[in-house]
Amino acid sequence: MKKILVLLSIGLFAVGCGDDPIVDTATNNLVDITSQKQFDDEVKSGVSLIFYHASWCTKCAAQRPAVEALTSGTEFTDVFFAEVEFEDFSDIVTSRNVQGFPTVVIYKDNEEQKRFTGQGHSEKELRMALEAAL
Repeated sequence: MKKILVLLSIGLFAVGCGDDPIVDTATNNLVDITSQKQFDDEVKSGVSLIFYHASWCTKCAAQRPAVEALTSGTEFTDVFFAEVEFEDFSDIVTSRNVQGFPTVVIYKDNEEQKRFTGQGHSEKELRMALEAAL
């Protein structure tokens, strides 16, 4: 009976976390980071918000609207907004000690200022952390 429950649990997890993208990440205002060099160049000076995610992850999809909302408007025009596809760029993820997703990290001059892990962080919460970093 335990084996059946374990197999059912694994099966349900696999269905909820398939490899099919939930979000088309090419249609937003976040820059797609595709190399360690690009990442290093972008965060070395100024304030940056980086959204580490997996495009198939439902929790990442739930966190995405709060992140993307910050990119519209004129309040944070000096902030660099980007995203890192968790599984495609493991070198970046590892170098920044990101252990799960979604993870949102705010950097100032390449120094981590604030980290948000998991889903459920509001636009207001992210906004306040950005304001504190500026």
